[in-house]
Amino acid sequence: MNTIYRRRSVRKFLEKKISEEDIRQILKAGMAAPSCKASCEWVFVVMQDRERFQKFLEVHPYATALKTADTVILVCADLNLEKEPGEGWWIQDCSAAIQNMLLEATDLGLGSLWLGVHPKQERIDFIKELCCLPDHVEPLGMVVLGTAVKEKSPIDRYLEDQVFYETYQGDE
Repeated sequence: MNTIYRRRSVRKFLEKKISEEDIRQILKAGMAAPSCKASCEWVFVVMQDRERFQKFLEVHPYATALKTADTVILVCADLNLEKEPGEGWWIQDCSAAIQNMLLEATDLGLGSLWLGVHPKQERIDFIKELCCLPDHVEPLGMVVLGTAVKEKSPIDRYLEDQVFYETYQGDE
């Protein structure tokens, strides 16, 4: 649980290179995620050219972390690999991959941030062009990586009033 509580969204990074081995470990963590019927339709585009990935700031108002990030991993789905085409399970599969990647980055002592691409069509179109994605490859989000400028305190977001047993009992 310690890694889960320590995982925080980081938006400012030091000018420090991430090792190829750490990037590989983060990618392996993403590929260790569960997926619908073991479809593993995820595709990863590793970007280390800051000029390239900073262009995403044009369509994403909350992407300022890209200004100082060392590496960005775009997480996509190859829709040709879906076991149940058109059902949209790829969204959950790629989300699980992103969460695993964020946790592995934390475990490696790196800062990270999940930047959403899907479902904003303007962002999807922009990133597809930027990364030369074919029509059957759909971007879900970006994992922004670097060495955090400052460490954030662990956080426990457990809210007892949002937990129900057997049936929903809210709104009373």
